Amino acid sequence: MDGFQNITVNSNKSEMNGTVEWRSPSNIALIKYWGKSGDQIPMNPSISMTLKYAFTQTEIEWSPRENSNEKVFDFYLSGDKVSSGFESKVKALIGRFALKYPVLNKLFFTIKSLNTFPHSTGIASSASGMSALALALLSVVKETSDFGGNYDDFTKEASYFSRLGSGSACRSLYGPYAIWGSGTSGIGNDEYAVPFHPHNDFLRIFDSILIFSKKPKKVGSTLGHSLMNDHPYRNGRIEQVHKNMERLLPAMEQGDFDTWQQVVENEAMSLHGLMMASSTPVMLLAPETIRFLNDLEDFRTGKGLKVAYTIDAGPNVHLLYALEHREIIQDFISNWVMDSKLNMDVIDDETGMGPKQLFE
Repeated sequence: MDGFQNITVNSNKSEMNGTVEWRSPSNIALIKYWGKSGDQIPMNPSISMTLKYAFTQTEIEWSPRENSNEKVFDFYLSGDKVSSGFESKVKALIGRFALKYPVLNKLFFTIKSLNTFPHSTGIASSASGMSALALALLSVVKETSDFGGNYDDFTKEASYFSRLGSGSACRSLYGPYAIWGSGTSGIGNDEYAVPFHPHNDFLRIFDSILIFSKKPKKVGSTLGHSLMNDHPYRNGRIEQVHKNMERLLPAMEQGDFDTWQQVVENEAMSLHGLMMASSTPVMLLAPETIRFLNDLEDFRTGKGLKVAYTIDAGPNVHLLYALEHREIIQDFISNWVMDSKLNMDVIDDETGMGPKQLFE
């Protein structure tokens, strides 16, 4: 199914010049999406925390295009024209949009995008970038056609197309948390994300991201997900995820931080364990990562602190903690960085509420 059937378009509308701009955040998975099939369909459900300050801001200016053989778009990232890499993903996503919304075949796009965070820092730029692009493109459709659908329909449609650009991007459409993938108490959907609203204690969680390496990932997402295709622990992983979702969601609804911490950290270590146990073993944790986690465990033992860690496919650590322990955790991080004598950055973020349209 290409998009949602309850959305209709009448192409008689004639707004053939204009500008739209969206800001869309990144997200950090608490239960990890790892493994996919078909058209970006996840092997397992996942849940993520939407970030607030780590976002992509994307502006699209559109104008008439004389014929379908002309160039479709120019893409600028932080002011620099991009001619490869991410551009191919942009082209593919525009193509998917145009299949359902052929009005886009009549337009030329100037796309200007910037991130509020550096590349290769453990923050998913593809999630924020593709969700911002999908929102902007769908806004172009809305401005150039009689778009039949309410705000919820618009957001679901944007989540659907975000997924086609980058799987985890579909979760960035919602805050403070989003679920993607079916099979968990009937809540999730494989084609788009849905919002999840927890207990008040989880509405504001801080995220300090310790950047141990700024090098590009050793393994790209496509290759990484493919490692699960014939993984010896594939079936066990699917079973594990569903059990973890069954534990995590009630914990978040009840304000149970201890269970939340256990599941989130189990997921982080499971992701890296799966990579190390794949047919082509991959080690992404750095020595500094392991040292920090050991020191964190020593520091928090017996203190009753509401703090947990998670790690995506790289060496950088997201330290998640409650407002009531913000000062002591940030002091611990500052002292650890000073004592380690590492030349490293720490990026501070927190729970966010999702995308925002800047103007239309």
